Amino acid sequence: MPMTALRRLLFPLLLASPIGVLADASVRAQEIWLAPQPKAVDLIDMFKPDAPWKDAASRTQVFKFYGNPFINPTPQDQLDTIVADVTRRRIAIALETGVMNLASNPRPPCGGWGLVEGYGPVALHELMAKKIKRAGGVIKYIAMDEPLWYGHYFKGGTPRFPQPGCQGSIGDVVKLIAPSLNVYIREFPDVLIGDIEPSNLADVGPGRGRSPDWQDDLATWATDFRAEIGRPLAFLHLDVGWEQPQASQNGRMVYDYARELVRRQLVGKLGIIYNGNSSDSSDAVWLQAARDHVILMEQDYGLHPDQAIIQSWHPRPSHAMPDSSQDTLTSLVNFYTARKPARPSSKDTERRQ
Repeated sequence: MPMTALRRLLFPLLLASPIGVLADASVRAQEIWLAPQPKAVDLIDMFKPDAPWKDAASRTQVFKFYGNPFINPTPQDQLDTIVADVTRRRIAIALETGVMNLASNPRPPCGGWGLVEGYGPVALHELMAKKIKRAGGVIKYIAMDEPLWYGHYFKGGTPRFPQPGCQGSIGDVVKLIAPSLNVYIREFPDVLIGDIEPSNLADVGPGRGRSPDWQDDLATWATDFRAEIGRPLAFLHLDVGWEQPQASQNGRMVYDYARELVRRQLVGKLGIIYNGNSSDSSDAVWLQAARDHVILMEQDYGLHPDQAIIQSWHPRPSHAMPDSSQDTLTSLVNFYTARKPARPSSKDTERRQ
């Protein structure tokens, strides 16, 4: 039987079985983060007391909200309800947002808010921080939206982002993010600031234009961040472009090198974003791909992240709930925690000691 078909056959068993039957008391990651796509049809319904994701909610430590696509346009009264429910569930709030402080009409024309990913002016961050605070919430985590990639490497001129990328120096990018981050540090002094970066960092094949010195660049980025912000990166989350050639292998290389940054105390924790593919034809196909990606990275490659981020920014899955269905995003939380943990690699054991 093909492996994907076998996994689909076994999934209902994993979902229905008590956690203790199929796994020991520990799970793969110390923290589970959940981030549904902003247009999920039942996203707002998740924040009702009787919302059908109780099992997944009890296993989720962090709920990550998108900044501009969600927090910024959401009315304050609705945000008040959302924050109250997340707080009641004792789930921490994370915000994923572009933090490079460049307006929507930069001169010369490169990068910019709304034109290239990873940007967001200080005024936007002032607004979002105050909205969360007004709702009685505390932002525990800021997940920067790939500033090294979009500020330093990205050339632009793509169908999604026709605007040229700035390709600034790493020092320039750090200077751009500092004003935005200082807003959150002022409003939430204990906030933990980390970074998301793509597997593309290690894609140095012919004609791809990446730096063969990406390891040095990543170390310089983390070092300059600590010098400018006064604290190390709290985490580094890996965004694997699963549909790209060699993406998982590139992701593995970035993750393996990031261990060195943890050892050097430039990064606190490591995480992997688990999702499906943008081209998946249905919710079921997307969820199966996401489950396969979990198994690939943690079972086949033997990676054991501190944080597992169950996330979508694709049109799928269209529903976040119920967690009892294998075709919703919250079901992926239950799948992740129900898997029997494999023995950590010697590198992971050494890193956590």
